[in-house]
Amino acid sequence: MTTSSIPGALPKGVNAYDPAATRPAAANSLGTSAAQTQDNFMKMLLAQIQNQDPMSPQDPAQMTSQLTQLTMASGIERLNTSISSMLNQVTAQSFMNDSSLIGSSVLAPGNSLQIDATGGSDFGLKLGADSAQTKVAILASDGSVVDELSLGALGQGVHTFTWDGAGYDGKRVSGGKYRLVLTAADAAGAAVASVALTRGVVNGVSRVDTGSQLLTSDGRSINLVDVVQLTKP
Repeated sequence: MTTSSIPGALPKGVNAYDPAATRPAAANSLGTSAAQTQDNFMKMLLAQIQNQDPMSPQDPAQMTSQLTQLTMASGIERLNTSISSMLNQVTAQSFMNDSSLIGSSVLAPGNSLQIDATGGSDFGLKLGADSAQTKVAILASDGSVVDELSLGALGQGVHTFTWDGAGYDGKRVSGGKYRLVLTAADAAGAAVASVALTRGVVNGVSRVDTGSQLLTSDGRSINLVDVVQLTKP
């Protein structure tokens, strides 16, 4: 915004333009919101009109441009507020929908395998490439290997299996938690990236910045995008 003044004395009845008269008392009084900016703009505009040189008034095109920019800034702030409110509502609704998964069984990254006294347990693995040989070692809590499964050649992607709960000697192992250790190699003997997948029951849902996390019975916090398989009770 520009103003002009006449050198020397002004005609009678024409007020002199004093920049200090329209200067804010402190820098932090200007504000940053669209409403505060609009209020400050109107105050400055009125002061300019009152003190402008009648022989060289404010350029109408420049004033129109400034008013347009101010309107756009105000509109953008209102739009951002509306979008933020809408996103909060969508997030809240999504969280409530995710809560319906409580009680479901999910297969997701994890190497802890829970075995009861009567049955086996299913598990899975995800390979980053085709393998020529794939093995799964099952370790007890003390680190000892109780069984080893040779799964042979597998293609890239997700595969699921079931361990019957029997050890090397064919006898059932005691109930409790066991750990899976995967090894996979291609035809040249190079290691193939692999991820163990284990099953857990969802007993809670937690709200985080990235969305929702499923809290499972085996103590995991699982992002929804990491769930490979979900089974309703």
